[in-house]
Amino acid sequence: MEYQADTSKGKNTKKKPFKLTRQLIRLALNDGWTQREIAEKCRVQQSIVSAWSKGGKYATEAQLMPLLEIYGHKLRRNTFRVYWSFDSTTQAKTFFRVEGKIILSEVMFKLTDVAGRPEKKSPTMKLIIHHQGADKFRAVIQSKLELKPPLKYVLDSDQDALWSAEIADQKSSAELISWLDKLSTELNSESPHTGLSLPFLLRQALMNHGFSVDGVVEYPAVW
Repeated sequence: MEYQADTSKGKNTKKKPFKLTRQLIRLALNDGWTQREIAEKCRVQQSIVSAWSKGGKYATEAQLMPLLEIYGHKLRRNTFRVYWSFDSTTQAKTFFRVEGKIILSEVMFKLTDVAGRPEKKSPTMKLIIHHQGADKFRAVIQSKLELKPPLKYVLDSDQDALWSAEIADQKSSAELISWLDKLSTELNSESPHTGLSLPFLLRQALMNHGFSVDGVVEYPAVW
């Protein structure tokens, strides 16, 4: 499996600092490469490779492309989460392994009135966004399973198992924003706060992780 570079936004994407530089260099070194060999392959000085390996400096995707084509898939496998879906009608279970760093994880609550007490928050839905390399993302929507009482046995570590997951198709950042904006509009009638907040939270998460977002008014500093 080869590393797929993001070509959707031209040369600028390849010039961005690659935040997993150190991890990639360590993969190559652990596989028997020398710093000199890496430097020759990436067309840089050995001192730069040394800085990369220590985490003191980021490379660009363009510089690392020879290594990404070999080890990029291993970077994506370093982070994953297991999900499952449960069909209450057929009792069928499907299990999923979704790779990629989580850049956004939000829990949506239902508020219920309790006489004489503050509103009770009951979690009903989760939204998790995985970054799967280059400009590719995968969203996971989890719904809380409704278990009928009485429960005779409860596991201490069953919290993740109580959520049934729906795995969305892989999307670019622009497609992800469009998809979540549409979902937020659908949620807005039932939960205005959630519908208004999610578009902001996604854009914030993308920019905090180094991705450019169209339609954001920039006020750059002058140093």
